[in-house]
Amino acid sequence: MNCLDYRRQLGPDPRHESAEMQEHRRGCAGCAAHHARALGFELALKRSLAVPVPDGLAERILLSQTTSERGLRVRRRRRWSWAAAAAAVVATVGLVAYQLALFSPLPRQLVLHLQHEPEALITHTPLAVAAIEERFRQRGVRLAGPPPAGVSYAQPCPVGVIGSVHMVMPEKEGPVTVFFLPGHKERRGDYVDDGMHVRAVPMAEGTLALVAADARHFDALEAGWRRSLEGASDIAAGAP
Repeated sequence: MNCLDYRRQLGPDPRHESAEMQEHRRGCAGCAAHHARALGFELALKRSLAVPVPDGLAERILLSQTTSERGLRVRRRRRWSWAAAAAAVVATVGLVAYQLALFSPLPRQLVLHLQHEPEALITHTPLAVAAIEERFRQRGVRLAGPPPAGVSYAQPCPVGVIGSVHMVMPEKEGPVTVFFLPGHKERRGDYVDDGMHVRAVPMAEGTLALVAADARHFDALEAGWRRSLEGASDIAAGAP
């Protein structure tokens, strides 16, 4: 089991792990930290939903049934006001969380994006070159050379507010997710976010980003995609 498999299986219920998941977590500090955060979030969510019932609620309901129609309308308006206020608070919290994710640093956005498209990691059948080229054309990009072999998934996806071509390349050590973000220039760098390795490389008229639990294929994939996007076969892997 690799880190992506562990986190995908953990998502539905962090409180229940299979024996294989427990074994992986004991040997992986990143997944152990992710598990602890997931449990913490579950506990915080449970506490936030544990709203105590006000004392005397039943008596107040019975009393409301004996009041006049005018009083009933007043109480209804008050209840709707509280409900509207609660809904507004929930909506505001959700909006703030969404905006924080939307404008987070690029490595954080890329890792979060993977959690919303787990189906991208399922297929292992290579796509036809024409299908991959079409995804790039949908983003206004014309490849300078054929794409590296082994792309099993390709879709034009937004990463936050940035348009991208989102691809997956299965490897023996685990899948490598490849993003090309046309028109977006990110400073070159290697990062680790939530146990995932992320490499950002300015390339062609945009940025190439690689995301995987194991970074051993990054150099070779960077060189291959540079040939595809720039047609520069003599640029060494890892060159800025």
